Amino acid sequence: MMKAFVYGLLCGVLLFICYPAYADTVSDLTEDYTAAGVPGQEQAAPSGFHGILGAGLFNVEKIVGDSDRKTVPLPLIIITYKDLAYWSLGGGGVWLLQSDDRSLKLGVGVKVRRGWKADDDPDLAGMADRHTSLDGSVNALWKTSVVNINASYYHDILNVSNGEAATLRLSRNFWIEPKFRLTPSVGVEWQSAKLVDYYYGVRPAEATANRLAYNGRDTVNVGAGLGGAYRLSPDWSLMGGVYTTHLGSGITDSPIVSHRFSTLVFFGAGWLF
Repeated sequence: MMKAFVYGLLCGVLLFICYPAYADTVSDLTEDYTAAGVPGQEQAAPSGFHGILGAGLFNVEKIVGDSDRKTVPLPLIIITYKDLAYWSLGGGGVWLLQSDDRSLKLGVGVKVRRGWKADDDPDLAGMADRHTSLDGSVNALWKTSVVNINASYYHDILNVSNGEAATLRLSRNFWIEPKFRLTPSVGVEWQSAKLVDYYYGVRPAEATANRLAYNGRDTVNVGAGLGGAYRLSPDWSLMGGVYTTHLGSGITDSPIVSHRFSTLVFFGAGWLF
C-alpha cells in the first residue's frame, strides 16, 4: 500500500507541475469529496493514511470565461491522515481544532491559484502572462445531519496578486442505495479587487482597439454542482461530476472574458485504501 501511495503522490506532483492551469479547478472539485468523506469510508474510524488514488478525464476551459475547451487526463488524489491532515491535487491542509465527534473542524491550508499564458488564447496576444500562485487559507468545516458547511478565507502568500478571497460552500450526501451516493452542492465566492485585477485586468500597455484597458474590481461568483460516487467493490469506486460557476460582473466586464459561466465536467475511477 505504501508503494502505491508514494507512486500516486509522485504522479500527482508531476501532473501538478505539468498542468498548473487545471489545479485550481480540480481542487474545487475535490473539496466536495474531502468535505463529504471518501466514498465508502465515511463511517470508518480514522487510522493512518486513507483515501482514494485514481485517474479521470476533465473537460475544462483553456482559460476561465472562454469558449475554448480541452479534455485532459488528471489524477484523482484525496489523501487524509488520521482525520488530521488532507491532500488533493490542488492543495491540502491540517485540522488544528475539532470537536470530539469530528463534526466541527478548524484548520489552515494551501491552495493553488491558477494563472494563464498569453499563448493560451489568440485574444490574449500581446498581454503579459499571469502567474500561478499559492493561497494560504483558514478553513472551517461543520458536518450536520442536514448539510455540510465549508467556509474558507484565502490570501496570496507568494505576493503574485496580493489578492484575497473567501468562500462558503454547502453540500449534502444522498444515498440512492448503499453503493451509490450523489452530492449536490452550492457555493458563493468573493474575490478582492487586487485578485480580479491581476488575473482579469487589462493594463494600459496591453490595451488595443478591440481590447480596452480594464481595472478589475471585487466580485462575487455563485456556483452549483452535482457529484456522484459508485462503489464497484470494497477497493474501487467510480466518480463523476458537473460543476458550473456564474462569474460576477467584476470578472465578466473584463474584455478578455467572453462568457459568464465556467463549467467543469469529469469522470474517473479510483482505488480506495
